[in-house]
Amino acid sequence: MSRLAAIATACALVAPLAGCAAPHLESRNADASKLGTCESAYLAAQTGTPALSDGYAAMPAMMRYLVTRAAGEAWITVASACTSRFAEGAMRSAQVSYAAETLGAALGVASPTPPTVDYGEVVRLDAGADALSAMSLAEDRAGFALEVLAARGVDNATLAASDNHKTAAQRLFSLSGASKDPRRKVYAVDQLIAHPDTIEDAAAPGVTAPTVAVIEMDCARAYLDAMGGADDGATGDSAAGSGAAGSSEAAGSSGTSGSSGASGSSSEASDAGASDSGASGTTASPSRKTLDWLARMAAARAWRAMELGYPSADSVLFR
Repeated sequence: MSRLAAIATACALVAPLAGCAAPHLESRNADASKLGTCESAYLAAQTGTPALSDGYAAMPAMMRYLVTRAAGEAWITVASACTSRFAEGAMRSAQVSYAAETLGAALGVASPTPPTVDYGEVVRLDAGADALSAMSLAEDRAGFALEVLAARGVDNATLAASDNHKTAAQRLFSLSGASKDPRRKVYAVDQLIAHPDTIEDAAAPGVTAPTVAVIEMDCARAYLDAMGGADDGATGDSAAGSGAAGSSEAAGSSGTSGSSGASGSSSEASDAGASDSGASGTTASPSRKTLDWLARMAAARAWRAMELGYPSADSVLFR
């Protein structure tokens, strides 16, 4: 039942991408529709995730591309709708979105690319001041690091990328409502100067990757760490009992973790929830709209890290 539901849900998700409908799936779609939002999203996400899908390797190449691409969005729904799965959903979304990008390039079809992180039109997030301040600090730190590397001419370190991080940091601080700005004028640069091209990831001992990629992954992990509280009290139905495997921890984060579409409609987060985060950092559980938006931002950063050369294997991302 679970496997049939997963296939049916995946087909429903990939139909808009494929432009056609698979035959004889009406009854299966009816079964899948009986599942909750969390369960149906998780089953669809599993189907398009190589490490979690038994039948993935047997699929034709184009079908693998379609279900993998659809899984990126399904994992975002997992992050926002499933209790204790924010980090897992965000990191898995990034992982499968990168896999879809790679598959698409190999097939010669239009491939998705990491969306732009943009908080320009967001007017409210109900994640709490402490969480948003932590994200602001991480974005600002990443912007500073990329600026240092850009000045040294390091590949893929650009002032445009630096500015994007700093702009995100400014908006997150403004949205936090915090009374104290967490950003600093300067950050330690010893390791950057010593290892401008490649560096060992302190959060994943033994993993060496391009320095710019590690910077992006560190920024993504900061979102997951900051939202650790959301993994304890997220809105939505639990995936328990859906037949899905238990959640694994994303390396360097307090929760479980991937994301496509980070530049999606900002209206989804514009009025995200009725709670005011306040300067104290205490708030009710974030709304699904806020969780969805922040999962997309985190996934965009992690996806970009993988595109820049950060390993995308489960053994690295989930520890």
